[in-house]
Amino acid sequence: MKHIFLLLFCLGSFVCAAQDAETGAVENDSTPITKEQKIAAAKAKAKAASGDTSSTKAPPAMTPYEEAAKSYDVALGLEEQRNYDGALEEYNKAIEIDPNFVEAYVKRGGIKFQKIEFPAAMEDYNRAVEIAENLAEMHEYKASIKNVLADFEGSKIEGSKADYMKIRLSEALYHRGHLKRFMEDKGGGCADLRRSLDLGFGRAKTDWPDLCQ
Repeated sequence: MKHIFLLLFCLGSFVCAAQDAETGAVENDSTPITKEQKIAAAKAKAKAASGDTSSTKAPPAMTPYEEAAKSYDVALGLEEQRNYDGALEEYNKAIEIDPNFVEAYVKRGGIKFQKIEFPAAMEDYNRAVEIAENLAEMHEYKASIKNVLADFEGSKIEGSKADYMKIRLSEALYHRGHLKRFMEDKGGGCADLRRSLDLGFGRAKTDWPDLCQ
């Protein structure tokens, strides 16, 4: 009987040893992780831990002018539909976002003119002329400085901005000129139309000779 117990004990020890050897073989047979895989795993872990959402990062914020332009475009569409009250709200919004948005003052002044709100329309035209004139002068000044500093590309860009502001100025002067004439200020109206003509505004080329000569 004693020999039987000894035999069973040896058999059990042999089975356990075989299992341990098998487990060790499996562990030893596993493919080692490369350095690149470790780095990739570390990056993935760090990204998950930090909550990195760079792949869904929001686009760059718009400038005030770009934001105002969105409301301005909506206003133009509403005006085409003759929804003048809705257009006024959008022009107001554009000006609130960017107080130097010349185009919105000109268009808002036109709607106020149609609504026979002449003093309010004049305020918008005056503001548009003031802004466009100052901005044109500012860009011309910056263009001169950049030219002296041999930044010719920058000077060209500033010159283009100045030209754009002169176009806006000529448009504002044209509409203000007609408003002045309507308010029986013929001299002031013709002076504005003449300045608009000198700046190259197309409609002034016809209106100034017809109305002021």
